[in-house]
Order: sequence, then C-alpha cells, then structure tokens
Amino acid sequence: MPIITLPDGNNIDFPNKVTGLEVAEKISKSLAKQAMVISVDGELKDLDFLIENDCSVKIFTSKNPEGLETIRHDTAHILAMAVQELFPGTQVTIGPVIENGFYYDILSNIPISEKELNLIENRMRKLAKKNYTVVREVVTKEEAISIFDVRNEPYKVELLKEIPKDEIIAVYHHEEYIDMCRGPHLTNTRHIKAFKLMKTSGSYWKGNSENQALTRIYGTAWPSNEAQEDYLKSLEEAEKR
Repeated sequence: MPIITLPDGNNIDFPNKVTGLEVAEKISKSLAKQAMVISVDGELKDLDFLIENDCSVKIFTSKNPEGLETIRHDTAHILAMAVQELFPGTQVTIGPVIENGFYYDILSNIPISEKELNLIENRMRKLAKKNYTVVREVVTKEEAISIFDVRNEPYKVELLKEIPKDEIIAVYHHEEYIDMCRGPHLTNTRHIKAFKLMKTSGSYWKGNSENQALTRIYGTAWPSNEAQEDYLKSLEEAEKR
C-alpha cells in the first residue's frame, strides 16, 4: 500500500500499486488532463510508471520545464516518424532536446533540405493528430539489437552495442514507429500541439568529421500556438536588431 507524499507535504494512501496518472487523477481531473510526466523521489518517469512503494511524487504539466522538455522529446520522435514515412529507407540516429527545441540527425538516400521542411511538418501534424498511445517496453540488449537490425537501423544498433550489459534498455513505440530512448515520454501524442521545423544543417555521426555525413533537422515546440508565436516573434525582433 504505497503512501504518496506530495510537494506540499500532504500524503495520499493507495490500497494497491498505482500509476502516476492515477495519482494525478486522485488530486484532480483537470490536473490529470494536463499532466505530462512525474518525478518519483526526484527521478523523472512516464505517467504510466507503476509506483509500488512509499515515495515522494511531483506532477509536471507543460507549464513546467520538465513537461515542456518531454513535449519536445516526443515531437522529435514524430519528426523521425514523418521523415521515414515520406522518405523510405531513411535512417535515424539521435534526436535530443536542446534549448527551445530539438533536432534529429538522419541519413537519407534523397537529399533533404529546407525546401522539404514544409512537407515534413505537414506530415508531422497529421501524425500527432492521430493521438497515438505511446508505449514503453523494457527489453534485453539482444532483443533491442534484433529489433533495430530488422528495421535496418545500423546507427541504433551501434549505440546499443555500446550500452553496458546491466543498463536498462527501453523502447518507445506508437503504431509502426519504434525508437530507443531513456525517456520519459508522453503517454499520448495529443499533447503535441505547437511545433515548427526551423532549418537543416550538416552534421557527422557522433560529431566526428571522419564519420558518415548526416543531415540535421532542427525544430521548436511549445505548449500552445500563442507561446510559439511569441518565441518566433522574439527571433524576428532579435534578427532586426
């Protein structure tokens, strides 16, 4: 019977194991709708993380840096999914969150430049609107390597081979798309509402100029269209200055 301690010091008792989302629902229905991720004893987790023991829990929405970063992380996955759908055979490498946005490094048989960003962005919007349920699955190192071998994604396989044997490996998937990631992630793509692809640039695998040349696609993502417009306007004003 886990006892959940909230940031204000109040406790909530549960008779059985409980997910982060259920904790949010116990506090309020409106909070549950806005919740993005939680922290359990200071460690960020997905909302569907199963809590079995007494612990301290914080719930983050898009108003918190932790929630906004999660939105950007998932938007990077949607970018990779869109690129692979539009340009079959494209290999994706890494797609981290950065200040004010995200990027994903890819290798495509078809050159992708800023001319294609509109096309990719439109496909991303269609995908996000499908309200995919995002599922986390813990797998063995061998299972993960097999998954990405079958998908012909050698860069993911290379990364997996470098992971220590005792490290937990998780894959996140929605429908046909699957990615390797520490997380946390959203439980549903419905939270992805405002984003824009900004530019492309060249990069190299693992940042080494002796490795394969890649294309880097940069994007930004925000909790709302209004917040994004404010950011884009600030960029315009900065350029004018």
